[in-house]
Amino acid sequence: MNKIGSLWFSHKKCSVEELEEIGERLNPETGAEIFGEDPRVCGYAVVRTCNRVEAYVSSEKPREVLEEVADRLKIGKMEKCGIFVGRDAVEHLMRVACGLEAMIVGEDQILGQIKRCYLEGRRKGTLDGLLEMAFDRAIKVAKRARSETKINEGSVSIGSAAVELAEYVTRGLVGKSILVIGAGEMGTLVARAISEKKNNLKAMFVANRTQKRAKWLAEEVGGKAARLCEKEKCLSVCDVAITTTSAPHFILDYESMQRVMQHRRNENNLLIIDIANPKDVEERVGEIEGVDLYDLDSLYEISDENLKRRLSEVDKVERIIEEEIAVFKKILSRREVERVIAMLYEHGSRVKAVEKKKAIEFLKKGRDPSAVLEAFSNAVLSKTLHTPTLVLRRYVEKSSRSRGNENEECNCNGDFVEFWSRAWRWWQ
Repeated sequence: MNKIGSLWFSHKKCSVEELEEIGERLNPETGAEIFGEDPRVCGYAVVRTCNRVEAYVSSEKPREVLEEVADRLKIGKMEKCGIFVGRDAVEHLMRVACGLEAMIVGEDQILGQIKRCYLEGRRKGTLDGLLEMAFDRAIKVAKRARSETKINEGSVSIGSAAVELAEYVTRGLVGKSILVIGAGEMGTLVARAISEKKNNLKAMFVANRTQKRAKWLAEEVGGKAARLCEKEKCLSVCDVAITTTSAPHFILDYESMQRVMQHRRNENNLLIIDIANPKDVEERVGEIEGVDLYDLDSLYEISDENLKRRLSEVDKVERIIEEEIAVFKKILSRREVERVIAMLYEHGSRVKAVEKKKAIEFLKKGRDPSAVLEAFSNAVLSKTLHTPTLVLRRYVEKSSRSRGNENEECNCNGDFVEFWSRAWRWWQ
């Protein structure tokens, strides 16, 4: 576990502009040049989202590697980034996968991004066995957290809360027609949230001032693009309208909505959810018969309540992470023990082969078989146990002192199996 390191930049320390700049220099594409050509790096992965840029490495000297990378990319202002090594790095990866480090606690998108990073790393061969195990375990932990707690339940973002409110008021969106007015950042979030619900909608329309943007978003979410001037036509048939523009004036005023309702071709009430600031919908529109109007205040109540519920689940998720780190450590220890045992058997086999060859030569020369057998047995025993004995003595010496210098070739901070592996390589 001590070989794993993580270098991270996130919304907690960086602005959006800074994250964009960092992401241009450190991303899955540049990772091959940055880490792939470093002989100290056994495996690497780079995760980039709109709110974070992170690199994970497997190396004998992970901190040294990551500090050099941060410095070389001129993004090494320590107040802007963080470096974790060993257990801390594994815990951080698990927290990210569970959504505890997200801007919106418990969000599901980050898990999908980590999965893609994991699968891409396996496909390209950039993950070594250790990192592959760490990512696999983090994904399993995130799934467990979402199934055993309510960390991702309820909509917290305003866009998602608007969709949740629409579902509640209309008693489900199956068979409903929805109009999203505005294809900017908030409109995109709303349209995607509707699309992710995978409801059997009758239709989804995206209306925007620029037709090109409306077309782009409509294609992404499987909807139909409409011009902003066609909004009244769409409203006459839709069950729900969610307004998200940044216009300085009303998009839906009292007079225009009276016309819409007079020519409406839908028997259901029209639900309008205005999440724009300033408002897109004139307040008097809510007085028109057949119109149900909700604004940001309604959504803030839903969002705040859901956030409180999610935050109350954080402790449960952290306990799951603690349990899973202990499991991961046991898995790694078992893996290391098997490797040490294999090294011992391989070493013993080499010694036996050499001494057997000598014994056969002595027998051919007419030496006393009993003496040859005795010499063979003693040689195999002493030479097989020589290096393990040195390693054990060295470990006892180091255990009786303080941890000492971390740069010393055999210092493993009391982890016997890892100490054995390093010391064995040192004396071979």
